Formats: sequence, structure tokens, C-alpha cells
Amino acid sequence: MNRTDEIFYKVTYASLLVLAAGIFTSLSFSALAHILMLPSGTYFLVKFFKENRPFKIKVSVISLAIMALFCMFSVLTNWQEMENPIQNLLKTKYFVFAILSYFSFNYFKKNYAKDKHWKVILNLFLISTSIATISGLIGLWSGFNPLKFKDACHPTRACGLYGMYMTYGYGISLFMVLVTGLTLYKERFKSYIIPWLLYAALFINGLGLIFSFARGAWLGFVIAVPFLLFKDHKRKFLIGSLVGALILGLSVAFVPKVQKVFLKRQGSNEQRIDFYQAAYYAFKENPILGLGYRNFEANSKAIKKKYDIGSQHFAGHAHNNALEHLASTGGLGLLAFIIFCLLWLKESYKEPIIISFVISFLVSGMVQYTFGDGENLFLILGIFSLF
Repeated sequence: MNRTDEIFYKVTYASLLVLAAGIFTSLSFSALAHILMLPSGTYFLVKFFKENRPFKIKVSVISLAIMALFCMFSVLTNWQEMENPIQNLLKTKYFVFAILSYFSFNYFKKNYAKDKHWKVILNLFLISTSIATISGLIGLWSGFNPLKFKDACHPTRACGLYGMYMTYGYGISLFMVLVTGLTLYKERFKSYIIPWLLYAALFINGLGLIFSFARGAWLGFVIAVPFLLFKDHKRKFLIGSLVGALILGLSVAFVPKVQKVFLKRQGSNEQRIDFYQAAYYAFKENPILGLGYRNFEANSKAIKKKYDIGSQHFAGHAHNNALEHLASTGGLGLLAFIIFCLLWLKESYKEPIIISFVISFLVSGMVQYTFGDGENLFLILGIFSLF
């Protein structure tokens, strides 16, 4: 190992520590991971192309790069119609950094990382996320978030340290899939797991997921967890799926609070359908490259008024990953997004925890634009790049 390699391995390690500490605590602090990843990712990208003939790159990484290009092209082709095209163009940085991270993380795993590094990263992730959840739960139950030094972001739903309860709910659902997987397969990770801390994180963040009252996040978790058994225990997978469906069904039928979340949430279901329709009409008007990446929300009110769709006073994203890409990046962008998801799903089959994570991402992404929230993207693309 030469001196330059060692420096960039340490920079990569630092970026992972930042992600572990910041994903659920601070978006601005998490952005430091990108600052660190830019030089190290670029260095290892160049190193990879110098050292590998023929090149062997995960096809999902290539598909992510193609998707990112379509996002960029969609902005360029709608430049004149967008209020702030430069800002939208810069938002594609998450995908670029994910690609750079793939090279940096893989060199780090192969040539530098030891159990002590993973132990610090993992336990820092468990601790920081649990602290964020505890702070949010205190805010929910007392009305004041002690770490944000301000009123809770919502009177009846846990928000963690985020300012948006849905962002927290869907993010903590993905986190809980990972923690449940670590608990189930704890023997595999005993070299760097502290058992009591893992169990505490499972309990604390499980409460956070429950009290987020995010139905899509609940569904993503319930459907994904049985996939922890899919690869090697098909029978247990089927039993787990049936038990999860039964518990969810009985809860909706007989628990008033759960029933209200799914069936009686003040027109929320109807509003989502309105956004789905508006996204479809946006695609019909711009079928190739859409309205421009992340530009559907800015046009959603006007589209609903134009086509006489309901909830015309609400602007927002499509509340669906696929439909958001359809509206904002057109048919080409949607195709690239679907291919990326399918390839990631296929590649993750060998690792039960990761395939469960991907399933949760796909399911919850049917009712929320999780591939657009910066907080959630740090987690989703961080897991993608690392594994």
C-alpha cells in the first residue's frame, strides 16, 4: 500500500463515519461525506480504470449512471421553462457521488477495512440514529424537541431530528429493516456488534417507526422483513409473509388508530391519487424527457388545474418514485429508473439483509418519493454503494 492510497483510504473511512453519524441527525453534516468522497472517489475511479482490464463494474452502477444522465438531459431540454434549472441540475449530484462512492468503498473494503473499522461505523450508526429517534419521541410526547431546541415538528407523529415527519418515517423504516436483519443474523456480525446496543436500537427505532404513523413506511417494513429469510428459508419466508399480512390486516380491521392511518386520514389517499393523475398528464405532455428532473412539484398545481384534477391548492411531488421519474424525466428516465431497480434487486439476492432493504425501498416508494428526499437518498445510495 503506497502513501497516497493510505491517505484516500482514511478519507473514505472518514466519509463513512460522517454518514453513520449524520444520516438521521443532520443533512448539512451528512453533506460533508460528499466533500470527502469527491477526491477519494475520483482517485479510486481513476485507479480502477488503470488497474482493471477488462473492466468489471456492477451493471446497476452503469444503469445508475445512465439514469443520472437522463436526469441531467431532462433539465437541459427544459432549461427555459424551469425557474431555477441550475439548482435542479445540481440535485443530480447524489447519483454522481453514489457512483464515486462505489469505487471508493469497494477499494476500502477490499484493501483497508478491518473489523475495528466496521465496528466503529456500525455502532456509531446505531447510536446516532437512536439518539435522533429518542429526541423525536420526547418531542412527540412533550411537545418540545430537546436537541433541536424547538417545538416538535408535528403534534401527533414522531419526526426524529428531521423537520418532516414523512421523511423520518420512511427513512427509519429502511433503517429498521437493516437492524432487524443484523439482529436475525447477529452471529455473522459478532466481531463488530455490541448485542445490547443492537437490541436497544431495535427497540428504540421500532418505537420511532410505529409512532411515525407513516403507513407506506409500515408496509415497506412488514413486506420486506420476511425477505430476510427468502434466500435460504423459503418456507419460513412464506410463513413470515402470511403472519405479517395477518397482523396488518387484523390491525387495520380492529385497531382504531391503525384503521384511521390507512383508511381515514383526512383525504390523504385522494390527494395521492390526484398527484398520480397529474404525473401521468405531465408525462403525456412531455413523453420523452419529461418536465425536467425535480420539476414536477413546481408544475403540479398548474397541471391539476389544467386537467381539472382534485386538490388543486396542493403542490407537491408525485408521492411515487416511478411516477415522479415519469413526470420529471419522461419515458426514458422512467425506463432507466426501473432498470436500475431491477438490476439492484437481482444483484442483492445473495445478501438477505440487502435484498430486504431493496424490497422495502421499492414498496414504500410506491406511496412516497423516497428517491428524492436528500436525507433518504444518503441512506439509500450509501447502502447501494457499499454493498
